[in-house]
Amino acid sequence: MDDVLVGVLGAALVLLVLVDALTTTVTVGGGAGLLTRRVTGVLWRVLLRVHRRDSDSSVLAAAGAVLLIVTVLVWVALLWAGWALVLLSSDSVVNSTTRAPAGVADVVYYAGFTVFTLGVGDFVATTSVTRVLTAAASFTGLFVITLAITYLISVVSAVVARRALAVQIATLGSDPVDMVTGGWDGDQFSSAFVQRLVNLTGALATSAEQHLAYPVLHYFHSSTRVTAAPVAVAHLDEALFLLQEAVQPAAAPEAGTVAPTRRAVDRYLHTVGATSTMPVRVDDPPPAPDLAGLRGAGIPVAGDADFGPAVAAAADRRRTLATMVVNDGWSW
Repeated sequence: MDDVLVGVLGAALVLLVLVDALTTTVTVGGGAGLLTRRVTGVLWRVLLRVHRRDSDSSVLAAAGAVLLIVTVLVWVALLWAGWALVLLSSDSVVNSTTRAPAGVADVVYYAGFTVFTLGVGDFVATTSVTRVLTAAASFTGLFVITLAITYLISVVSAVVARRALAVQIATLGSDPVDMVTGGWDGDQFSSAFVQRLVNLTGALATSAEQHLAYPVLHYFHSSTRVTAAPVAVAHLDEALFLLQEAVQPAAAPEAGTVAPTRRAVDRYLHTVGATSTMPVRVDDPPPAPDLAGLRGAGIPVAGDADFGPAVAAAADRRRTLATMVVNDGWSW
């Protein structure tokens, strides 16, 4: 009976790893598997807490790579442990030379070189069932390791694309007011500025979907603000908010220009929130944007009495943006 329970536990561990690895790496749009989500979430909370205590610490800069490697190591360790338990329950692994039954440590060793497809051969299976299980262990080991390597390469490409998006947004200006005033040519918003806003829609949509395909993406913290996507997206959305709500309609870009980009930001916020751990809670929305810079640039803007209600109506959205920024290790 004990052997049966050991075998069932081992099979459950193997199944858990396979389902989690497939969900995390292959199921595009499904987010991370339950195991990966729990492991990365706990580790990110710890690393973010360390960073908040010492903002000069570089601990978050390496967080993404660490979490990615830990995820793969957890898969491999649990897969190894699962097959060791399955083979222990069969009690049919022996020394290939002496034919003496393998001890617990020997079976663990046998399971390890089988999962890693090393084929050492100093221990062998003596029954047909155990030989089939050995073959299955080799296949699952090769399968998970191949998935992990492919996933690692894909994540690196997505990280580069995410940072490129941040830089692309940063070229519009260093903050929301700077973005808006930079697009103003003295009489209207330049067509080049408007076109750059339109071009960002596709890049935002791509980055949003990459967060679903590679849930660990949010944990790749950038060491500089200019390459930090959460900060850049928050700046962009604030700039779009100013164009929609602060600039007088006669001077603002056409609604069809700004609205699609804001909807792309909506999608980005949704996917980041759905795939990432947000341990720091932001209860209050950030301060309202200062319109003095826009007035100083000669941009026709609404009065404070008209702008105030728009800021209040956008409180939830701006709170979500601030939560995303703070949980990436930055301040608003």
